[in-house]
Amino acid sequence: MPNQKSPAQTDSIQIDSSILEEIYESFQEDGQTIVHCNYVSKRKYANGGWINIYPTTYLVRYEETLPLLHAENIPMAPQMHMFKRAGELKQFTLVFPPVPKEWEKFNLIEECPSGNGFVVKNLQRNNAGVYEVALH
Repeated sequence: MPNQKSPAQTDSIQIDSSILEEIYESFQEDGQTIVHCNYVSKRKYANGGWINIYPTTYLVRYEETLPLLHAENIPMAPQMHMFKRAGELKQFTLVFPPVPKEWEKFNLIEECPSGNGFVVKNLQRNNAGVYEVALH
């Protein structure tokens, strides 16, 4: 009969400290950039029209871009949020990787096939990484 250990006995396993550090670093969060958006449905449409966000939305400075990671409270194209009336406020949040420290200003760009995506220019970088924008 094999030698069985009691529940109180345990084997000790040694893990190389460099491997532990690598695992720890891979779980470290680098932060994120949060953009809270406010959009008021257009009065030129009887019911206010609709809104969505394209996955080709990003933050940009010169040729450097940060891709959209997540969108909260707004459908991703081609799905649409249909407004009930003109002048209705829609608030949603976009999440991007952290804005690099060397970026003093940057733009929010939504690229969509129609060419009518959202554009917000000259956002001033802050240390909190949280921004609020009005979209038109």
